[in-house]
Amino acid sequence: MEQTVQTETTQTTQPSMPTTALFTTLMALVENYIKDIVQAQVIEIMTNHQAMRVIDDGFEKKIRDIAEEVASEAISTHNDDEYHVSEDAINDMATSAVEDHDFDSKINDAVHDAINDWDFTDVITASIKDNITFSVTVD
Repeated sequence: MEQTVQTETTQTTQPSMPTTALFTTLMALVENYIKDIVQAQVIEIMTNHQAMRVIDDGFEKKIRDIAEEVASEAISTHNDDEYHVSEDAINDMATSAVEDHDFDSKINDAVHDAINDWDFTDVITASIKDNITFSVTVD
């Protein structure tokens, strides 16, 4: 008996693209996909940042307005509760004080005290010694 052996041979078909080209294409697609995701996240972050900046500016303005209102109210309450002399009244008081002050007697007292406190005898004696000479002639 004769035996026949049949073998099937399978033919492998060559891929239409080499492996490196397929890998490069796949990497390009993945890279573009990642870039799109990152860009979307950056846009979202920038939008949120801009919204926060608007909120921060509005918050700062609101705080300033509240502080100004509180300060104005405190000043108004103080002015209402306390007696304050007007500018005209201050001018009147200063003018009256100057007019009522006895400058003449103060000046006279100061000059009198200066003369009494100063010892002029030493000054006069020194001046006579240094500046006056006597000459005597006998006939």
